[in-house]
Amino acid sequence: MEMKKNKLVISEKEGVICYGYFQDGIPEELYCEPKEQESLLGNIYAARVERIAEGIQGAFLEIGEGQKCYYSLSGEQPIKLSPGHENKLYGGDIILVQITKDAVKTKLPVCTGNVSLDGKYFVFTLTEKRIGISKKIRKKEERERLDSLAKKYTDEDYGIIVRTNAAGIAEEILTEELKVLQQRYQELMRKAKIAVGKTLLYKEPPYYITLGKELPAKALDEILTDSKEIYEELQEYYKKDTSFDEISVTFYEDTYSLYNLYRFAHYYEEAYGKYIWLKSGASLVIEHTEAMTVIDVNTGSVLKKKRQEDTLFYQINREAAKEIARQIRLRNISGIIMIDFINMKDEKQKEKLLLLLENECRKDRIHCNVVDMTALNLVEMTRSKVRRPLLEQITVCRKMQKN
Repeated sequence: MEMKKNKLVISEKEGVICYGYFQDGIPEELYCEPKEQESLLGNIYAARVERIAEGIQGAFLEIGEGQKCYYSLSGEQPIKLSPGHENKLYGGDIILVQITKDAVKTKLPVCTGNVSLDGKYFVFTLTEKRIGISKKIRKKEERERLDSLAKKYTDEDYGIIVRTNAAGIAEEILTEELKVLQQRYQELMRKAKIAVGKTLLYKEPPYYITLGKELPAKALDEILTDSKEIYEELQEYYKKDTSFDEISVTFYEDTYSLYNLYRFAHYYEEAYGKYIWLKSGASLVIEHTEAMTVIDVNTGSVLKKKRQEDTLFYQINREAAKEIARQIRLRNISGIIMIDFINMKDEKQKEKLLLLLENECRKDRIHCNVVDMTALNLVEMTRSKVRRPLLEQITVCRKMQKN
């Protein structure tokens, strides 16, 4: 019997949900969050405009009793649920919004008017009314097939984005999800039309439940948890999704804890630290500042031979580039990232190194942009911010466990 290699592992320990996506026992993504601390990410609200802040081109909205969020006025016009003022927002207006970023330190949660309903293969967008197909789907015939299928379900009130996961999936499975998303849209709008301000219309399940849906198709064999409560949530969430028929949801009952079996403590400690050792003997140093994250590549204990110096440095940099892309994803590092590779004189080697880094970053589900290499041989790149970095997640959980 073939062992299942790609797993989403979820363990509960001392009031903290520890979870991650593991390939061959090595984590590619790691998360942790207090069980009682709920994220607002993905929630959809009928929000009331508290006040407009023209100076920062934004507005502050009320989404619940004592709950507020920030809305940028630079985006597309939101769906208004209150009459009048169609082309401009005023205090007291009721609009449909979705949380895109959780609160961070003193900053409020951030929301958007471009509400979306996510599936494994498609996304319904309520203000971007078009059909879009993931750029990662490159075959012309497949793009045409998916475009044709999506057009059967288009509507003047929403658009459809075809996700990378849809490539190669049977039409009946794709059609089933389109019908489910269409029903979700109709139910959402039914609630929205009668909602008063500060009303929660849709609550996104916890991320440890929905993460399996976001992972690439055929990249997940099993979801494993040692929590009976979470196991039942997973069963309920995935039971109606035929695309998960081949993925087993397993309740782990062994006496040796799942937390220890997958070495969560070790990997959290490693991700919390700033030094990463490479197989060659070189190392990475990851430093976080207010403005950016800086990653330095050091030769460490690698023996430098004059005649082979350029080749040696190139090989170390290639090894470092692969690990940097993995660490960025693992630690959920976002914003501006500066990488100080070992200096190389050969321009072709520099080009190849940048191309390698770009290719490695394409494995990331979060959008990364490798900008360029500066005159000082520093590589500039950015990564979109969606969730808290792992460093911050660990800090929050450790404080909670101490209290």
